[in-house]
This record gives sequence, structure tokens and C-alpha cells, in this order.
Amino acid sequence: MSNLFDESDFDLFKLYVGRKPSDKGHDKLRKVYDKLGSVITELKRRGYPARINRNPQNRGGKYSEYHWSQIYPKDKELFQEIGKKMFVVLGTLKKGLYLHIGFRYDEVKDDPVDPEAIGNKTWIEYPPQVVAQYTCEEIADIVEEYYKEHWVQFNEFAKELGIKRSQEILNNMELDKIKKLLVGNHNLILTGAPGTGKTYMAKKIAEDMGAEWKLVQFHPSYDYTDFVEGLRPMKKEDQLGFERKDGVFKAFCKEAINSRGLQADQALEQFKKDLSVSQPIEISCFRNSARKIRVQLNDKGTIKVYPINSEKEDGYYCSEKDVLTYLTTGKYKEKHDTYPPSVGEYIREKYLVNAVAPSKPYVFIIDEINRGEISKIFGELFYSVDPGYRGEKGKVMTQYQNLVPQDDTFFNGFYIPENVFIIGTMNDIDRSVESMDFAMRRRFARKEITASSRQSMLDEVEAWNGKKPTNEVIQEMKNRMNNLNACIIDQYQSSTNTSRDRIGLTKAYQIGASYFLKYGLYGNFDDLWENHLKGLLYEYLRGTTDIETKITRLHEAYKDTEAH
Repeated sequence: MSNLFDESDFDLFKLYVGRKPSDKGHDKLRKVYDKLGSVITELKRRGYPARINRNPQNRGGKYSEYHWSQIYPKDKELFQEIGKKMFVVLGTLKKGLYLHIGFRYDEVKDDPVDPEAIGNKTWIEYPPQVVAQYTCEEIADIVEEYYKEHWVQFNEFAKELGIKRSQEILNNMELDKIKKLLVGNHNLILTGAPGTGKTYMAKKIAEDMGAEWKLVQFHPSYDYTDFVEGLRPMKKEDQLGFERKDGVFKAFCKEAINSRGLQADQALEQFKKDLSVSQPIEISCFRNSARKIRVQLNDKGTIKVYPINSEKEDGYYCSEKDVLTYLTTGKYKEKHDTYPPSVGEYIREKYLVNAVAPSKPYVFIIDEINRGEISKIFGELFYSVDPGYRGEKGKVMTQYQNLVPQDDTFFNGFYIPENVFIIGTMNDIDRSVESMDFAMRRRFARKEITASSRQSMLDEVEAWNGKKPTNEVIQEMKNRMNNLNACIIDQYQSSTNTSRDRIGLTKAYQIGASYFLKYGLYGNFDDLWENHLKGLLYEYLRGTTDIETKITRLHEAYKDTEAH
């Protein structure tokens, strides 16, 4: 395909700008405008709503110094909500081709955005000699690439206009980023100030992955027997005793393994079912593949084997227990067992190897992971939990390994399957953070969840349990939250307090949106302050000077309903 523009096309703007219309100038400029129009046609074909001004004259009746078009986002929900307020501008002028994020001024004059500053900040220009090398399709590619590179910025500006779809897009992008971090590392800790929705975020990640998930909360009394395995009291025939029981994490890992396809007992049952329909079948002896064995079920549904060319006409019974042992552990009596491993090999090849489905992800969420004594809870799992040792290569012998039965998935040792992911949540300001084992910290990626980044949960219907306030109340809530959090870090209304008067707290002490969800209990901000926020802030300031004065300042910031 030939290039769309010539370098001389851009000289026309310099030649005719500000001049009164003439047939000669109009025809030349119109051809340039039509070239840009062909790019718009291509973008519309790709799914971008767009509009273009094809008239070379400005409102004053003279030739304009530039030519513009407006390209709206592909996302249909966003385009529907954003209307004509916001778009990407693609245009031509004497300097070449330009793009920037633009606004319709009359639509945003009362909104907290500066269209001119944003236009300058997002401006990209291609000089005539470069543009003259591009085809129509390549220029359309440039526009698409611009949208990709500025997508976050575009939606952040749109969010300032109150566009809810943009907030949803930004949330989804953040969720995808955290999800990739989890998938890449297998282990992730979400850390941040209390009430920022870390546990809520962990559940959202699991649900977004289409995973099965389970949540436990660590505490000082939680230990290895709760988490991995231990002895539990049991009563049998009026006698009290103890038996080994899987802990919650070990049971979860078994479930994750079982989800990957048929298990040994299921495969054996399917084999017998198929055998009852098409028996007898002929299989190879696992000791010598040249030897053949006939397999069938007797009247009682028991597996019987008949070595071909053998004098024993009534055959041999094949123990299902021994077949299962071979399938789950690979063990058999070398001197005597021929038939169970032969049947087992046939089942493995026909029913297990080909029946493994793509692994469904399993996410194990540990709330307040730092409150437990990590080394006591995980024990020898420090090795297995390492992302580099997922699967059987990370197998370890547990403390009660000698009590694990032969038909157990972990008879030969415990491991964390590849499809198990662990998310821990942790409050930065908890005193127990300092005591978390560094060996375990190294095995987890970390992501900070800030109060501001999760403020959007106030807009989510499901977060309110059917008690979501009006949009006006939520906006007031956000303003109060922002002002209070600014005061906590001494940035409220450019505070110039002395070092003695400063609140003196960091971002780790800012109030998360989860606290403001408690508004739903009362329906007013005064009770929310008295029953939840005031006491929390007292605890944060305990041991500092002039607590009452600081609480008063924080309360004044909280009562400020204006955006700053």
C-alpha cells in the first residue's frame, strides 16, 4: 500500500492559515482533510467511535491552522457513559500529525480537570517527514498504540469526571496486575493500612482466577496440627484414643490434586466398569511385555487374570488393594507380585495419563498471616512453600509421616501442588509484623494496598450488603476520608504545625474504606466517628503528647465535606 500523506500536505496549513477562503485553497486543504478522514474510516472499521471536522474553515470563516478528529474509546460501556466529554484527538497541522487526550470544554467546565494542561501533558507529535512514510493502516496502528499506552491516564482523568466505568476499568487493571504477581510467584502477601480491603481483594483475585478458595485466619494459638496434620482424640467402642488427621492446608492440597483428573480409586472403578462391558481384555505383563495376560471380572465383580499359554485354567485373583497401592505409591512385592502391577500399568496408561485435565487453580487465603508463629505453623513446609519447589520435587516428610496410610495421596511425602497459590494479608502497623520469619518473607512477593487505591470499594454494591447509600453520600464519604487521611500524615490544607503539634503518623495509619462501610450500620457520620474512628485514632496516638488536641484536629478534618 502507498503512503497516505506527502510532506507538502503539511505546508498547506502554513500557506493558507488565516486567509479567506478561495476555490484553490479549499480544494487543496479538503484533499488533506479527506486523507485524515480515511484514517477515521479505518478506525471505525476497527471498532472505535469517531467524528471528524471536514471543513477547512474555522468559525471566523478563515482557513484553520489545524485539522482535528475525535476518537472515542472502544469500550462500549465507557463510550456510552462518557458521551462527548472526552476522547483522543488525532489531527494535522504544519508541524505534522499530533495526538493528545482532549475534552469538550463546555461539557467539563464545572469538573475538576484542566483540559489544556492534560492536552499538553499527553501531546505526541510526528513531523511531516516521518508521517509521509506511513500508510493509512499504519497511522491507525499508531492511534491504537497511543490508546494502549495512555489507557491508564485516560481512565484516571475520566474518573475525575465521575465516570464509574473508568473506575471499574482501573480496578480491573489493578486486579490483573496483582493476579499476574500471584501467578508468577505462587505466594503473595497483601500489606497495607487496616481497613483497606486486603481480604476482600484476596477473595476477588481468587474469584477472578476462577479458583476454588479457602480462608483461614492465623492467631497466636494456631499451630502445625491445625495447618498440616496432627493427632486428634477419637472414640471407638467406648475407648478413647488418638488418630492422625489432616490439617486444613494439607486437606486443601489433596483437593487441588484430586481436581486435576481421575484419581487412582476412580480410575480403578472406571476400568472395572469398562471391563464388565467389553471383557475379557488382553494386557501386557509389566515384567515382560512379550508375555500376555487375559483380564476379566468374575460373577462377583472381582478382577481375575489368566496368563495366556498357562496351565492354570481357573486363573488368579488380582487384589484391588494391591493395584491401588501400586498406582498411588509404585510399590509391589518384587518376588511375588506380577498381576497387580500389570493391571496397574494398564490403568495408568489408559485412564490416568490421558485423563489429566488442565489444573484448576486453588487459592489458599491466610488472613493476618503475621499474627501466627510462622515457623511453628509451617514446620518443614518452609521448603515446599518455596515457589521453586512446587510439585513433587518439593516433597518433604512430615512430622507424622509414619502414620500416613498407604492409600493416602501423600503416603510417600507431602508436597504443595503447582495449582495451589497462597495469599496472605498483613496490616503494616501490627506489632507482630516485626516477628514474621525472614525465611518465610523471602518466599512471598509483596503488594501494598493503600487507603486511596481501594477507596473505589465504596462504589461497589456488593461491599454494602444491600445498604449502599446514595451517590451524594458516597462522594461526601470520600471527601471526609481524604481529608482525614491527609490530616493523619500532616498534609491537610498545607498544615504548618510545629513538630510538637504534628499528628506524626505515616500512610500505614491512614483509615481504609472498610471502616467507612460501617456507615451502613448507622446512616450518619457522627455515630461512625464516635463508635469506630475516634477510638481507633486514640490507639494510634497512644503515648504521644497532646492527644486531645490532635484528636480535635483530626475530627475537624473528618467533618470537612469539601474536596481539596
